[in-house]
Amino acid sequence: MSDDDDEPGRRLREQNKPVPTGGLKRLWRTGRSAAQLAGTMLGRRDGDVNIAGVEQLAERLGELKGVGMKVGQILSFIDPSLPPEIRRALGVLQRSAPATANGVVGELLEQAFGARAETLLSTMERRPFSVASIGQVHRAQLDGRRVVVKVRHPGIEQAIAADFSAARGGLGLANTLLFGMATGAKDMVEETRATLLSECDFALEAAHQRAFRTWLAGEPGIVVPEVLDAWSSSAVLTTVEERGQTLEDFVANASSDERDAAGQALFRVMVGGFHELGLLYADPHPGNFAFRSGGQVVVYDFGCVRRFERRHTHAFSQMVLSLREGRTAALLRAARDFGFGIEGPEQEATFERFACSFFAPMLVRGPSRISPDGAVETSQMLRDKRALAKLRLPPQLVFLLRLRFGLYAVLATLGSTADWGALEAAWAARASER
Repeated sequence: MSDDDDEPGRRLREQNKPVPTGGLKRLWRTGRSAAQLAGTMLGRRDGDVNIAGVEQLAERLGELKGVGMKVGQILSFIDPSLPPEIRRALGVLQRSAPATANGVVGELLEQAFGARAETLLSTMERRPFSVASIGQVHRAQLDGRRVVVKVRHPGIEQAIAADFSAARGGLGLANTLLFGMATGAKDMVEETRATLLSECDFALEAAHQRAFRTWLAGEPGIVVPEVLDAWSSSAVLTTVEERGQTLEDFVANASSDERDAAGQALFRVMVGGFHELGLLYADPHPGNFAFRSGGQVVVYDFGCVRRFERRHTHAFSQMVLSLREGRTAALLRAARDFGFGIEGPEQEATFERFACSFFAPMLVRGPSRISPDGAVETSQMLRDKRALAKLRLPPQLVFLLRLRFGLYAVLATLGSTADWGALEAAWAARASER
């Protein structure tokens, strides 16, 4: 929820284009854009990058919204080795896409609230200040309070369904989204499809946001905006406005203590929330956070939240504790309980390498900073498809991977220091005792 008014973002937001929903049209446009973006990323190693070309690709992905925009968002922050100019060019996708026209927004509010929709419309800013892959956000006032109104893009569910219909044919788009690990794993594609489609249900998002707000009520360093139930529906989500700085601005001005506090707050939300609530906040791109003095963090957008069964959170917590304590047999037992297909010594050794890479920052004893290369090294491990295919990676791992990659990248940008392993081990131990 940025106030950025950069030219690429403004140009995208003001296009007022509807979401393209046709399966063949989306397949062609998304596939072409993804292929060109991948080619640009590879080409940067061999020579100068055409920044204007990257900006055009970002604009094209923004027009597609849905999965295409998600891919661009992930690429914009997941690889810390990207040159700053590329990160900035793709970073527009964290906050901007073509907006839904004002007349259509008004119709959606009237469908949700009937005649009383005029109460919102009369104070709502016509221009959205943020346009994302699923919806757009407008400022308004209710009873003297500043609020934000998130409105779902019409047709976005059909667009996502079309994207994944295409992905089942060649899995190319899913492989981009899942860092090259979806080949031959249709259950992972289905896991991703179901979770992204659930983002379109704003009533479910409101429930997730209330759950996190209640759980974090005693945490002064974390702000979860209040949901206004009377002004929310499956297609509209209204919350009290909570402002803050962007990640980039915060890092430029914050003290080391403030950056440490902010990183630990994010770690609490995302890693602690999984162990203690069984809810995984799975969309950690920087546009979903704002930062305040003292290291306080405002967390937005609880749409991409994945609920885990108790048996899975318990098994994962046991994996964390067993790995840190060097109990290999217990680690492998917990991994099998979680859903990994591990058979024989060779696969056991492969899983141990995977676990050490996945949990690498958690294995450091004492305070440390997350390495900017951590996400890159882990993604390289995941590209060993032959070895990992033998493990039969469980589909519920997909968004845990996305969370870890994204969180490590944000923590590396913040430069936060903490005893990350001790923090997670404490949450895992409490979860294991329940």
